Amino acid sequence: MGDSDAQSHLRAELLRCAELLGGRLRQHRHRGKSPGSEQVQGFVIEDGEAEGLVAELAARWGRTPDPPLPGISATPVIAYGGAFLPLRHAIRQFDLHSVEYDALLLALAIELDGTFGRLVAYLNDHVGRTRPTLGLALGLPDADLAPLSPLAFIERPAVRDGLLEIEGDGPAPGWSLLVPRDLVLRLAGEALPDAMPAGFRSFPPVPDLLDRLVLGTEVRNGLVAWTASARNPGTVRPLILAGLPGAGRTTAARGVTGALGWKLLVAELSADQITDRLRAARREASWHDAALLLRITTPDAAGTIDWHMLWQGLADLRHPLLIVSEQSHVEALAAAAPLEPAVVTLPEPSLAERAALWRALLPSCAAPLDAVADQLAARFRFNAGRIARAVRRAEPAGLTPDALMLACREVGAAAMGPLAQKLPLPYAWDDLIVPPPVREELELACVWVRQQRQVLDHWGLGHRVAMGRGLTMLFGGPPGTGKTMAAQVLAGALALDLYRVDLSRVVNKYIGETEKNLSRLFDEAQASGAVLFFDEADAMFGKRSEVKDAHDRYANLEIGYLLQRMEEYEGVTILASNRARDMDEAFTRRFQFIIDFPMPDEAHRLKIWQGMVPAETKRDGALDLAALAKRFETSGGEIKNAVLAAAFIAAGAQVPLATEHLIRAIRREFRKAGRLSGERG
Repeated sequence: MGDSDAQSHLRAELLRCAELLGGRLRQHRHRGKSPGSEQVQGFVIEDGEAEGLVAELAARWGRTPDPPLPGISATPVIAYGGAFLPLRHAIRQFDLHSVEYDALLLALAIELDGTFGRLVAYLNDHVGRTRPTLGLALGLPDADLAPLSPLAFIERPAVRDGLLEIEGDGPAPGWSLLVPRDLVLRLAGEALPDAMPAGFRSFPPVPDLLDRLVLGTEVRNGLVAWTASARNPGTVRPLILAGLPGAGRTTAARGVTGALGWKLLVAELSADQITDRLRAARREASWHDAALLLRITTPDAAGTIDWHMLWQGLADLRHPLLIVSEQSHVEALAAAAPLEPAVVTLPEPSLAERAALWRALLPSCAAPLDAVADQLAARFRFNAGRIARAVRRAEPAGLTPDALMLACREVGAAAMGPLAQKLPLPYAWDDLIVPPPVREELELACVWVRQQRQVLDHWGLGHRVAMGRGLTMLFGGPPGTGKTMAAQVLAGALALDLYRVDLSRVVNKYIGETEKNLSRLFDEAQASGAVLFFDEADAMFGKRSEVKDAHDRYANLEIGYLLQRMEEYEGVTILASNRARDMDEAFTRRFQFIIDFPMPDEAHRLKIWQGMVPAETKRDGALDLAALAKRFETSGGEIKNAVLAAAFIAAGAQVPLATEHLIRAIRREFRKAGRLSGERG
């Protein structure tokens, strides 16, 4: 019923459009327009053909045209039995003047029937100009309306809010009018009324959503205050919602608009496409009669955003405006606004808020709910967005505690991006062969992390910690002495993910980029609770250089920024260096642990040899690992490489692994390292 009514209304209006063009054609006749000559036949539409086009359109869309009359009705048909009529909806939502409506109808007509385009080309006096011009639209017969000038027309809502688009240059009467592609099907009744282009979403009002949101007191007070002010008569101040992605800014916007009974339209705007997308955002807000939420993203290549241009594009917006912004943009965004906006910042949630978010987002069937929520909240510093993603990821596995833990680790790993590599954790304490003092320090580091809340919170020592509450460690020693394995054992014992930082990706020659990479790295690691492992960090963390030029000054600024982020980080940071004792004292005093990994002695070398040759390996009966441990001063890494190479040598010869294979492989390792000999006399 509704579809047929909408189509009937459209047909009636297209017929009326044909009549309007017929009236315009009669005006041409009255002015004495002459038929085309033989020399330009095929390049113009002749007078006889123009009349035939009017007759063809009238027949196609409803009836035979009446004989020429002095004037015709310009009153649109506006209702058919209460059904949704897209054209009538446009009149109401965009506050269309009848001249604007006729212009819209004419621009739509040529998209639906090419015959309209040929007739328009005749009236434009140009066979190639099949779109209506401003001059043609404003010159349609309308005895009941005072004329609009072209400049006044483009300041009206039809153009300003994007219902009609303008093309062309030169004098304004020659500019062309067109209907945006996204609207053609809606206006023609061929698409659902609530359809919208890509990059737009709408949410119906949920009146109690704001009351149910997990929010801090300050945030809730700010949102409630803006909601109360929006209920007062007059202009509604824009609301800027700041915070990190996933902080719940869009959900907060849904909360305040729901409390006001408003539908919310969310528009995704990239910083490099703001101008093009703003008109579409205005159009969709008007069409859907909704408050407008702009989510502005800033690609790295976007450069500086012209906030004054943004506000100019939003001038005279007839719907409430909300903006989601990065924290770094808030000051400039607010300063450029013509009307002082309200600003509410959504911080990362506290431990109690994280637990409440887990309880809110986990279904009641996920049991034991309280224990799982508390455990996940303490383990992962996730905001609402990441918690929601983890729950969705764990749903196929049944939302068990193990599935949720795995999902959280996967979400954290995805967020780390290309700056760090997740390392496997295959080792246990028994696999790590180190001197007792090293083992004792590593075990104390585990206790340090596990008992953090007991010592810092319950015993009150947290008040004595100036910066972060995390653990910073420096592993020193020659290559191959177990620094990476120790980091893997430590992370495994703490049930934390371990990420090795790729310094080649972090350090950037362009000023400011290294700090940006470090900031992103620490922010993501903070959320997932990961252990950050800077391996072979000598290049960046060696002695701070004497300032001789701008490059030296900037390099020292990078190191200073790293020190600051390490102190603020609440997780575990491990730096590994082959020259730890050469580092600047101002740098090393920032570490709670400085652990030196020495070359293994004979007893430790034998344990490493024994641990590296599995029981499944075919061995020669005379294989003497004790003799190798005594004869060769090797690191654990060299032993590992030698055993692997020797096994391939033996397998290639189709014989069991023998001492001579291992000796050959050890000497190969010495040559690789540039060592003349590692044999003891």
